Amino acid sequence: MNSDSPSVLIVADIQNPNLDLKDTQEWEDMSSVQEIKRCLEDLGEKVEVVEFPSKLLQKLSDYSNLEPQNRPVLFHLVEGFRSRNREALLPAIAEYSGFPHTGSDAYAQNLSLDKHLSKLFCVSAGVPTSPWTIWEKGFVEVTTSFQNGAQDSKGWNSDSIFRGARFPLQSEFPVFFKPRFEGSSLGVGEENLISDLAALNQFLQSKFNEYSSWICESYLPGEEWTLAVIGSSESGYKASKVARIGLENSTETIYGEITKTKLSMPEKLHFDLDKERTEFIQKYSLELCKLLKPSGAVRLDWKADAQGKPMFLEWNLTPGLSSYYSSFPICYSRSFGTYSDLMKELLGIAREEFLKERFLYSKLKREKQTSGIDG
Repeated sequence: MNSDSPSVLIVADIQNPNLDLKDTQEWEDMSSVQEIKRCLEDLGEKVEVVEFPSKLLQKLSDYSNLEPQNRPVLFHLVEGFRSRNREALLPAIAEYSGFPHTGSDAYAQNLSLDKHLSKLFCVSAGVPTSPWTIWEKGFVEVTTSFQNGAQDSKGWNSDSIFRGARFPLQSEFPVFFKPRFEGSSLGVGEENLISDLAALNQFLQSKFNEYSSWICESYLPGEEWTLAVIGSSESGYKASKVARIGLENSTETIYGEITKTKLSMPEKLHFDLDKERTEFIQKYSLELCKLLKPSGAVRLDWKADAQGKPMFLEWNLTPGLSSYYSSFPICYSRSFGTYSDLMKELLGIAREEFLKERFLYSKLKREKQTSGIDG
């Protein structure tokens, strides 16, 4: 690589007081990004931080004259906001431009961000998850005449796992509403737990219009767990120990956006789950990863039903990587190695991934090889 060019570009959304806090809840703070930079430099990398899309496009233009093997790795810390494509923006740009990047490709990122598609994916793989419906803002459907076991107007059976596009029936309470395309518990609080029609009506009036699409799943009353999976389809995947989310220091009884903040970490991780359920969660988490083929870091969240059985909640292919307040590095360090080991492994997977055929298009379709037709 040219000695003047970096080996890593940290492309980061960094918390900004000039933007809506709800939009930037998943963004890292500057101290966390600087710690990642310091750690990568200690590993011998030459690192620059890029915060704005216009700056990134300029950098890609500047370094596109380098041979592909000499181009810097784009370290993916882009979350965006208000788009179902937001976590796939950087991987898509990287693949199209011919630059290696940490994290999964755009396809896996988009699927994992969509809670509805993620649960459909789980069902197809035989992974247990709570029954759910979806609801889009502006969509109107009358469900008061439906009975248990009867099909609604979309043909979905109310006893099936996916119950279609409708509000819950009286017999299906309690339920829990979640924004379909958000992470970090955005839009999630104690008022999202709906026990009856009166609570549903209150929720619809006070909070529903904040997001355009929701899932509504049968409420799981038990413990919540999380774990880290890291790897790729080439190198294989490994699952960390399973951590129980403890809210003893939180003001919430639900693991919501008040607790899951980037300003502190009031939640605690307890590695005290019994062996049988630990192995169950690890087994099915690995199975999901083998099927979707993500790359790098994957955090998977599970919750217990009334009988204590683990049920898949969601997964995050762009998990927080802060050494100060993120659960993924904590789970990694309890199972695999140091924070420095994590950074080194993420870069190694990114460089290995760059050898895959999905990057052939950008590597071969270079300006000097075109027919000379101006674009």
